[in-house]
Amino acid sequence: MTNLHSNWLTEGIFDFEHKKYVLLAYLQHINTEFAGNRLHPYLPELRFHFESCLDIQSTKNHIRTSLPKNLTGIDVSNWKLEYEETHQDDPYMEELNYMLDFAIPRFSASISEGTERFSAVEGNVSVSPVGIVPLHLQEGYLLFLHAFQPLVSIFQYQLALYNQMRERYLKTWFLETVRIGLGKTVAQVKVDLTRKNSALPNPATYIVESKYDYPLEEALLPVAKKLVLKQINVA
Repeated sequence: MTNLHSNWLTEGIFDFEHKKYVLLAYLQHINTEFAGNRLHPYLPELRFHFESCLDIQSTKNHIRTSLPKNLTGIDVSNWKLEYEETHQDDPYMEELNYMLDFAIPRFSASISEGTERFSAVEGNVSVSPVGIVPLHLQEGYLLFLHAFQPLVSIFQYQLALYNQMRERYLKTWFLETVRIGLGKTVAQVKVDLTRKNSALPNPATYIVESKYDYPLEEALLPVAKKLVLKQINVA
C-alpha cells in the first residue's frame, strides 16, 4: 500500500479490521521510505491524515456534547447538577471510534520519526546566496551541488501563497543538471541563467550543499525550501 486516499476512513469496506490492515500496510511503506531518507511527499501526507482524523474526532465529540442529557441529581458538595448521556453510538459510529483510536497514535508516531529524520537532514544541509542578494527574493533559482560529483541540479522557484496546511511555500520546477569545473563555476551558472531568462535579470540564487548524498527531490528539495523561506523571512 503506497498511497492512502484522503477519504480512506469512509471509502470501500467499512470494517475496523480491514481499515487496520490498510493503514498498517501504508505505514509499513512509509517506514521503508523514511529509512532511505525519502521524506517527501510522505511526511506532509502523514500530517494531512493526522489532522483529518483529529478534525473528525473533534467534530464527533462536539456533536456528542451538544446532544440533550438527562438530569440525574445534584452534587451537593459542589452544588452542581449531574447529568447522564442518553445518546448511544450506533455500530457505524463505534467502528469509526475504533478506527480513530487506532489510527491517531500511529500517525503521530510516524510523523515524529519523519520529523526527526527531516531535522537530521536539515542539520547537514547549508543554503547560501550566490553573488549579491537582490531586493526581490520572491523568485529565483536553487542550485543543488551534488555531494560526490561535479554536478549542479537547477530548480527555479517562486514564492506561493498557502498550501493545504495553510503555510507559505515555494513552488519549484526542475530546469536542468549541468557539470561544473574550472571553466564553469557556480557563479557562472547564475550568469548563464540570467542570460537565458530575461524575465529575471537579477535573480535571487541560492547554492544548496549537503554533507551526504541524500535523495534530491524527496529530502534535499523540501529541506532547502524550508531554509530558503527562512532566508527570505517568510517562514
